[in-house]
Amino acid sequence: MSEPTYLGLLNSIAVNECKGERLLSAWANATPDAQLAETLRFVAIREGEHAAAFTKRLCELGCAVDEASAFQVFKDFEGLLACVSSTASDADKIAQLGGLEEREDPFGGFFKDTTIDPETGALLGRYIAEERDSGRRLRAQYQRICGAASAPAASELAELRACVDALRQEIDELKRMRSVA
Repeated sequence: MSEPTYLGLLNSIAVNECKGERLLSAWANATPDAQLAETLRFVAIREGEHAAAFTKRLCELGCAVDEASAFQVFKDFEGLLACVSSTASDADKIAQLGGLEEREDPFGGFFKDTTIDPETGALLGRYIAEERDSGRRLRAQYQRICGAASAPAASELAELRACVDALRQEIDELKRMRSVA
């Protein structure tokens, strides 16, 4: 029997899911935001489970994970790991990761290979559904954080209101002085 054509895909998933687990776990441990940490840990657990499941499937197919031949999703993994582990703001970490706005679905072509066996197909199907759900969860947190980061603090709003009120009073005083003259 010839070697399956989809081994490279399985290998790349195993490698990058392992790295994803490390990144998200490190970020969860570094963030002061409890809500974000909870989501990051949830998705990190999924990433680790995916890495293990695809590593196991490769083993069942008589292959081992080969990081050197995997497509690398994280171009500067060590730099990203240092960033998410740092005390930088969560908004800055999101920016460093390139933001996580809605993008074209990367999973659309996974089943173009008609030689995928049923067991691998089932694994890929579950993986895709969970990745899409994880993406939705993470985007919701990122939108919350980025919205909070761009919104002025209550104290800043109070200060701005006081300045506007002071300007209104000065304008009213100037109008009164002008009408008297």
